[in-house]
Amino acid sequence: MVSYIDGIVMGGGVGLSVPGQYRIATDATVFAMPETAIGFFPDVGGSFYLPRLAAGAGVGAWLGLSGARLKGVDVFHAGVATHFLVRA
Repeated sequence: MVSYIDGIVMGGGVGLSVPGQYRIATDATVFAMPETAIGFFPDVGGSFYLPRLAAGAGVGAWLGLSGARLKGVDVFHAGVATHFLVRA
């Protein structure tokens, strides 16, 4: 399955996009778990996949606890996306 992560991917969108075998981020991607800013915890998709990121469990824990937003290239380097494309 291919997940095209283009634009805003937050909250429940994380749980839908991360399970794909190939995950393509673009320069327009914004990835976050904003529900933590109001005291909620990430949904089941985010809670499962964030600690298992290629960059390490620390990055996933930081994303899940801080609600920080990542841009496309950062999504790739964190291991959320397997590929990165710059749109023309």
